[in-house]
Amino acid sequence: MPRAAAWSLTLRLTTSFAMVSLVLIAGAGIYLYASLDRRLDDEHAVFLADDVERLRGTLAEAANENGFTGNPGARQWLTPIGSRLRVAIYDDAGTPIMGTQTVVPRESAGEPAPIGEPAMHAHFWKAPDGRAYRVVSARAVLGRARTPVLIVLGLDISIERRLLRGFRHTLWLTILIGVLCAAGLGYLLTRQGLRPLGRIARAAGEITSSQLARRLDPGDSPVELREMVDAFNGMLDRLDESFGRLSQFSSDLAHELRTPISNLMGEAQVALSRARSADEYRAVVESSVEELERLSRMTENMLFLARADDAQQQIKRSALDARAEIGKIAEFYQLVADESGVRIVCHGGVTVHADALLFRRALTNLLSNALRHTAGGGEIAVTARSEGDGSVAISVVNPGPAVDAAHLDRIFDRFYRADPARGNSAQGAGLGLAIVRSIMRLHGGSVDVVSAGGLTEFTLRFPAVPA
Repeated sequence: MPRAAAWSLTLRLTTSFAMVSLVLIAGAGIYLYASLDRRLDDEHAVFLADDVERLRGTLAEAANENGFTGNPGARQWLTPIGSRLRVAIYDDAGTPIMGTQTVVPRESAGEPAPIGEPAMHAHFWKAPDGRAYRVVSARAVLGRARTPVLIVLGLDISIERRLLRGFRHTLWLTILIGVLCAAGLGYLLTRQGLRPLGRIARAAGEITSSQLARRLDPGDSPVELREMVDAFNGMLDRLDESFGRLSQFSSDLAHELRTPISNLMGEAQVALSRARSADEYRAVVESSVEELERLSRMTENMLFLARADDAQQQIKRSALDARAEIGKIAEFYQLVADESGVRIVCHGGVTVHADALLFRRALTNLLSNALRHTAGGGEIAVTARSEGDGSVAISVVNPGPAVDAAHLDRIFDRFYRADPARGNSAQGAGLGLAIVRSIMRLHGGSVDVVSAGGLTEFTLRFPAVPA
């Protein structure tokens, strides 16, 4: 048997609609039936109580038993023709002294009402012939001698019982028909109401990887489904962006791998074209090692970026002396800078909350990039400062030709070079700045670049960490 969660939504809503209808219709019908039955019982009790009082008066006015039976007013009590009332009068010994042809037994009436009190407690009694009666009993006195007697009155309610039985049968039939009609109507209304979901499902089914630019129109959906449509469109936006990045990345990666692989294949083929000396083979191997090192660096950087893109990637923040960290990195690169006649100067001293290894890698990439684009005799300035909101900014400024504004928005993309002629393909693959951006995203910060007036400035912004 399928779980309830796996049922058709139409079936679940139809079943719920039918159950609610059953409860409402059955509740209303049972209430009406109980009200009618109670109202009839009350009417019967009042009718019998009035007759008891009238019969008491007639008995009290009679001179004796013979005077009662001979009284024309008593004939209405003792003649069953045309009347549903049955009367029995008993003496103190429990012997019936007068009554109608159908005698109502005293045991069926329960405890009799004392003299002077109304007989309001009617009881149900079913006669041997199958008729149903409402029965009351009351104490009374007969004649001037005030002889104690017991009055037992029974009202034939067979007609009302048949009426109630017919009403009950009709009620159950009405409930059954009503529930079936409600279920059918609920099914039709549910199918009609769920049509927008069908349209959304069909539209979603038509979207493929080559049609990610398509979007669902929220205006064609009910208000309740617009949030889902907006969420679906947002998912398509993210997928479209991810597919675009993946496609571009695959294209760029293939392009970047093609050059070193072609170089390796060419060198190997040339080396194998004829017999060569050991020195010649050594030169080929050394050249191949350079290309292999480049491929190794590229692979390592790509693995780092893949891990950085993982939303579950964790970083270990600690309080770092930014001036000391910058000084260590600048000292390492100063040896390379001296060969080109470039100076590296450091300014400022603040505490930054960051992952030590990632902080050093981001700053190393920026300094390496600055050295490649700084002419001899230039000066690279690295500055650490606190911002007004508690964040920390690390700036790397180098002189050189300005980067065109058209390239600034893409300069942090993977494998992107603003000017390929300026980059040394043997040293970099266009992943350094992409790694810097990924590191800053892991820290919840940002990186931006400004290039104007012969200076290019990269700024790392680390967010403030609350105590």
